Amino acid sequence: MRTPSDIDATNGFHLARPGRIRLISRAIFIAIASAIYLLPSSITALFVWTSSGRKNVRRYFYRSLVRLLQRLGPTFVKAGQIMSTRRDALPSALCEELAVLHDRVRPMSTKEIRQALEKAYRKGSKTLFQQKQLEVVASGSIATVFRATMPDGKPVAVKLQRPDIAPRMIADLALLEVLVRLAEHLPKCEGMPLGDLTAYVSTAILGQLDFVREAANLSRIRDGLSIIPGIRVPSIIFEACRPGCLVMEFIPGLDSKNVKAYPPMWRKRFAQTALLAVRHMIFVDGFVHCDLHPGNLYISCDGEIIILDAGFSVQLSDRVRQLMAEFFAALAGGNGCRCAEIIIESAANKRHDTNLKGFIDAVVKLVNVYNGPSAANFELMRFGDALFDLQRKFGLYAESDFAFPLMSLAVVENTVKSLSSELDLQELGRLDISRYTSLTTNAIPSSRQPEPTISQIGAVSTSLKESYLN
Repeated sequence: MRTPSDIDATNGFHLARPGRIRLISRAIFIAIASAIYLLPSSITALFVWTSSGRKNVRRYFYRSLVRLLQRLGPTFVKAGQIMSTRRDALPSALCEELAVLHDRVRPMSTKEIRQALEKAYRKGSKTLFQQKQLEVVASGSIATVFRATMPDGKPVAVKLQRPDIAPRMIADLALLEVLVRLAEHLPKCEGMPLGDLTAYVSTAILGQLDFVREAANLSRIRDGLSIIPGIRVPSIIFEACRPGCLVMEFIPGLDSKNVKAYPPMWRKRFAQTALLAVRHMIFVDGFVHCDLHPGNLYISCDGEIIILDAGFSVQLSDRVRQLMAEFFAALAGGNGCRCAEIIIESAANKRHDTNLKGFIDAVVKLVNVYNGPSAANFELMRFGDALFDLQRKFGLYAESDFAFPLMSLAVVENTVKSLSSELDLQELGRLDISRYTSLTTNAIPSSRQPEPTISQIGAVSTSLKESYLN
């Protein structure tokens, strides 16, 4: 059995900073493509408005925007995916259109598929799959996923990377970095670690291009979550993988609509189990899947939660893991003072005139608003926006390795609420290891393993943490 380190790396993953000419040409392309798509759309919208009304005009513009994002490439598609989770800040109709970008991006063309296979299985490396046998099952910004069959007849999922996307993504992110560095000199952005955060996010996004790394990430998350009944992460077929081609077990019947077939009681249980998995990744393993949007988390036909696409994963330091655990415990307990202290402890920059007492008082009021007796359903996105506003006001900016995982939880929030609106991310601070069993009592039986005892969970968790740290 091969391991992640055994994957053929003849197409080794290397990133080089783009030259000035490439950056300029990419900037010109973005400007021209935007003009080509948006100017004609504006003209057409006038006719749509006169014939169908304002509502249809908006829908037309939203669809035009989605097409433009796809045309501009994977970096912009990723931005659209993040925007689709902002139902608190964007029109719901726009979010619905942007949601298409999660797993219904335009598939690779026949030519692109041929190029991807040729690059993955170069001369001297036997091609395991023929183009004619690949059946499209999902398509994202970086890759298209196909159903195929191994020579022994075993069905597998083949994830092929889109040809030549790395140079474009690197150029896009380099342009973004330039803009952010300039923005840091604006008076309102003084002291904000925008460049540091952008570099952190860029590194994480570009990590999704490294399929060798993703295979290792997926295998690691699979091992870590194997102790939680009801969670399934596909196994990797390492002997068939290449840097531009990820091969894993095929799980049939994955559809975002599957959850609607279950009654509210089951949907709440699914949401609890999903939160338990997130909590385990953050607070136990410290290795976090940061892209759990609805296109990467499904409910299978037999009632299992399926987690896919682990390219966007980060390792938390012990310090950050501890601070995040304390933050959510304090938030769940309504302890705004401790929440504020943790933000101060994790701050990368502090203005010389920062009023720390004023900041603490403001956070206490904020936590009371979102967690007090009269508080409505908690929404991490709204709470996070208000908290970031306070940080800007008082000149306190968290380190990227603390802020980024916190921001990624906003994506998880949308996913969990799509399973059950009764739960919110404050549950992360309430769940503890003693509830591993209670959450799965009377759950749909798992054919993979018996329900573990609490002592087994603790022993396995400790063993896994030690193996990862050594």
